Amino acid sequence: MLIFAGFIVLVLFVVHQFTKKSPEFLQKEKLQMQEKVNVLKKDIIDWKHDSLKNVTNGMDYSFVKSMSSVLTGVINTNDGLPIIAFQRIDRGLFVNSRILANTTDFKVYCEFKNEEKLFFFNDVYLGKITKHFEILDGANKQIGRCNRNNAQNSFKVEFRSGEAAVIRKNSDRKNMGKKMRRVRGELRSTMVFRDVPPPTTLILSLNTTDEEELKWIISLTIFEAVYYGFSFVS
Repeated sequence: MLIFAGFIVLVLFVVHQFTKKSPEFLQKEKLQMQEKVNVLKKDIIDWKHDSLKNVTNGMDYSFVKSMSSVLTGVINTNDGLPIIAFQRIDRGLFVNSRILANTTDFKVYCEFKNEEKLFFFNDVYLGKITKHFEILDGANKQIGRCNRNNAQNSFKVEFRSGEAAVIRKNSDRKNMGKKMRRVRGELRSTMVFRDVPPPTTLILSLNTTDEEELKWIISLTIFEAVYYGFSFVS
């Protein structure tokens, strides 16, 4: 048992070292993400004042699964038109995700690691979400809450002014996924077809016109669509 545990620790250490990247590498990778998103951005429709209410969990995408898994694509509107271009890179065995997304009007960048989500809006640090619900601004002061870890199919985004929005929870929307079944006493995974429901809007209610609050709601909506809308492991 001790030998097995030691082997697992060794494997985790090797994987960590293999996926650990320098700040220089990550900065170069971010520029490459932007270049790819810029290509997709040429085909998206214009962002308008009411576009946020029409963003759905529907995506067109391509992906590569490896130690550094990459998801690239667009988020669509209710009419099935591409409105947000994005790329997401997941690295390692544990949560370590980067998302870069563009509309015709703004850019959102997010890093999700060590139970924290850091958000940047048009290359300016917006703030972070800690403990899965506390919203902290750029000065590290708590300004709101958004508890996604609830038993409902949506979650509220709340600031000092009150409830700013309600966002629908997303889930893995791949047409194909893994299913575990027992064969001759052994558990094996097989690929099965999924009946994915039609796309639906992510914003259930929007109750603010405050510029900073809207930046947070936009960022969280994009994160909900891209991160929860596709699983590399299922």
